[in-house]
Amino acid sequence: MTATDPPVASPARRRITFLTTVLTPRRGMENAVLRLATALAERHDVEILVLHDPGPVSVPRVTITCLDRGGDRRTRQALRRRLGAGRDRETLVMTGVWAAAQLLLAAPWRLPAAVAWEHSLTSARLGTGRRFRIRAEAVARAYRRCAAVVAVSPVVATTLRDRWSLGSRVIPNLLDLPDQSPGAARHAASDGAGRGDHGPVRLLALGETKPVKNYDALIRALPLLGGDWRLQMVGGGPLDGPLQDLARELGVADRITWHGDLANPTSVLAASDVLVHPSASETFGYVLFEAAEQWVPVVANAAPVMDSLVPQIVPGLTTSVDPTALAATVAAVVDRFSGPEAAGLFRAADQRRRQDFGTAATLAAWEEVLDG
Repeated sequence: MTATDPPVASPARRRITFLTTVLTPRRGMENAVLRLATALAERHDVEILVLHDPGPVSVPRVTITCLDRGGDRRTRQALRRRLGAGRDRETLVMTGVWAAAQLLLAAPWRLPAAVAWEHSLTSARLGTGRRFRIRAEAVARAYRRCAAVVAVSPVVATTLRDRWSLGSRVIPNLLDLPDQSPGAARHAASDGAGRGDHGPVRLLALGETKPVKNYDALIRALPLLGGDWRLQMVGGGPLDGPLQDLARELGVADRITWHGDLANPTSVLAASDVLVHPSASETFGYVLFEAAEQWVPVVANAAPVMDSLVPQIVPGLTTSVDPTALAATVAAVVDRFSGPEAAGLFRAADQRRRQDFGTAATLAAWEEVLDG
């Protein structure tokens, strides 16, 4: 700033209250809430209202209030009492369909002063079940009454516009991007050594085992891979049993380790050679960013969001979920990112992520929304 520049005004301090259904296990939306709340707490008074007991969660400068009363009806009554109290300059941010549905039932009068922060409404997600679709229809109509609607990606914004003629502002989720990525730091510490010959190729699948993730296609691709490999499955979920049965049927069960849900999978991710992510749908793609920060290339389904990130923002390749194509693409990525050119690809992507998903721009956009 020069002597002639006008002073930059700091945003007025306000109360910001996030309403969310869960905070654990920490997946995409949960991480998004915690990161944004932590960043905004540098300037504002921030509270997170959680409708289901999150267990021990501690966030610097952020108050976490559990409203779980052992049943949906009693929990909504607790939410109604909390929101009925009213607070000066309090802005309520609803995080996703389920939180918005509970607010609609418990305290609909708060909608005109609320911000809807939508994470999951996409065409693919709306096709996953009648219950979700009915809830989404009611919530989307309620969004019309909100002060503002924020979508985490253009895919979500497009769904809101095309299905409900609902306008929204796209603000990407806040990413924890240090000046130097952990992968770059590790590469420098190893004197630029590449993957080298360290035994089996280490594959990783990171996410809940549910139908949308297409992990059955990954399991079917494994027998088609040449050479020696091992797969780490991190996330757990309702399809663990059927996927394990499929692995036994195909004769690859002895080369797969099932970790279930890990509180912090970073060490497993950093030790991997390839993240395989055949998901049919993503609204933001946190796991892809996490892999890129660790300098782990990805093989992703060529679906919306993923096809806009890979390979420029997230190094790797996209493909279909056909098992033959998936296996061939895994082999191509292993070959491409075992060579000396891999470091240059990762460095270029590091720079693009920091340009396009920087903390300052994301927080400035949120301040504009909160100012109304």
